[in-house]
Amino acid sequence: MEQSIQQLFAYHVWATEKMMQHLETEAAVVFNKEIVSVFPSIKAVVDHLIEVEYLWFSRMTGRDACAVYPESPNEARQKLSTLHEEMTFYINSVVASEVIMYNTSQGEAFQNTVEELFIHLVNHGTYHRGNLSAMLRQQGIPGASTDYIYYLRELKG
Repeated sequence: MEQSIQQLFAYHVWATEKMMQHLETEAAVVFNKEIVSVFPSIKAVVDHLIEVEYLWFSRMTGRDACAVYPESPNEARQKLSTLHEEMTFYINSVVASEVIMYNTSQGEAFQNTVEELFIHLVNHGTYHRGNLSAMLRQQGIPGASTDYIYYLRELKG
């Protein structure tokens, strides 16, 4: 049973957009608020997500990583939306089995396929959307439902 990497990444885009919209409407006032949690603030999680996605995309494409840190949930949603459009174009134009050679932030050389790197990005995003939901609940704000099954249900209408 194989899952299309394009569909899996489309889910990631959908879930991230859903979370960013939720932050805009329900949590803008606590976006920068410092709390005791896995990250010091919701903004710190969002900054991390953006930084990592830019970093991995730059490793795949050979372009410079130029993450821009947002000041608001709206700005974060716009930055991620633009990046995800570029990433979607890339994933639709490259062979999933293509091997990407890269160096870690510590200078260690590794290689993975495009498919493996996108699966990593999706998994990383899921993990941190969970952090965001927990941090929101900690502040009395419900999280957003971003499970894969909800994506499929919405897709099938």
